Parts: sequence; structure tokens; C-alpha cells
Amino acid sequence: MDNLFSKYEWIANTYSNVDELQFMNYGYAEFDEHIDDDIDYCSKQLYKQVLAHVSLTNQNVLEVSCRRGTGAVWCVHNYVPDSYVGADLSPDAIDICRQRHSMISQLSFVVADATKYLPFENESLDIVLCVEATHAYGGSAAVQRFASEVARVLRPGGYFLWCDLCHIDGSDTSIDYLTANGELIVEEKINITKNVLQALDIQSNPRAEFIEHYVQSRDR
Repeated sequence: MDNLFSKYEWIANTYSNVDELQFMNYGYAEFDEHIDDDIDYCSKQLYKQVLAHVSLTNQNVLEVSCRRGTGAVWCVHNYVPDSYVGADLSPDAIDICRQRHSMISQLSFVVADATKYLPFENESLDIVLCVEATHAYGGSAAVQRFASEVARVLRPGGYFLWCDLCHIDGSDTSIDYLTANGELIVEEKINITKNVLQALDIQSNPRAEFIEHYVQSRDR
């Protein structure tokens, strides 16, 4: 993992009790839609978009790099999987997840470095989900190792649902890294850049207010 991951971990740990920072993704928004007053609306919409064409109901699901587990909780409440495991490299993040969400029976959390080994049996999962995380995995070799682990744990006919920045180092795309081993096949690809930028625009004022209110000037 690279320095970018360390920055994400620092943010998550430093502001662990701040309601405005429960989700850590960029969000998704349709144009000309009504935006809910819920501060996490756009972040939830990103999950909804990623899951739009695959049902989690009665499935065994793994979310890789789940961070605080807020997205995992939202998915369990809205899609009713048989089981849902959130995995993250950070022991501190997983401790927060367990403290906050242990009462949800279908949901559990585990510490795992997805670029080395996912602690699951071969062909044991129906769906693996990863939202805005692989750009922090440290480059093409790490992403390819991650893709091999995803392919190993997925059942035949299973789905890998992925959303992230398309360029890691400016020379190639992370989609190519994920498929380089030939173990994963792209069934559908959707460019949501405009919708993510729309979400960032919508959230710019609330996030600026968050920074002004919570973040010390030396940390900006």
C-alpha cells in the first residue's frame, strides 16, 4: 500500500466520531435530480449505482476496503444479503466497524490486505464489491494480485463490482490491471465521471464547511 492509503487511514482515525465523515467516497448524482437533505445522500447513490444491475439479496458478499463500514451497513439494510463481510487493511478501521455495527447479524468485519490474501475459501463468495479503493493499492502489480484473489474467492458465475478512478499512474488504466491476468472478464463498463463530478459540485459547500469546522489549519 502507498502513502495515499496512509492519508486515508489518518483521516478515518482522526475524525472517527464525526457524523459528516461516515462515508469516504466521492459520491454520485444524476443531473437535475432532487438532492436529499441527508448529508451522505450522494455517497449512498454511488453504492446504488454500482449495485444497479446485480442483486445482493440472499448472496454471500465481500466488500474490500470497507473503511468505516457505513456502506456495508447501508447495503445490508437495503439489499438483504445472506451474509456480508467488510474487509479492510486497517485494524483501527475494523475496530471501529465492530464497535459500531456488531448488532447486525448478517454483517461481520475482518482485517485483510487485499493485495496479498483474502481470508476466504476458494469459490466461497457470490459477490465481491470494491468502491474507490484500488487507486491506493500501490500500482499495477498490487492491483493484479488483488484481482487474482478476487477471482480465487468468487464462485463460478460470481460478480466483481468495482468503481474507482480510471488512471493510477497516468500511463495505463486500472481496469487493464484488473484484467491483465485473464482471470476476470469485463461484462459491463459504465463511465460515471460526469455524475461523480456533479456529486462533488453538490457537496463542495458542505465539505468546505466540514474542513473549516473540524480540520486544524496545520492539517489542511
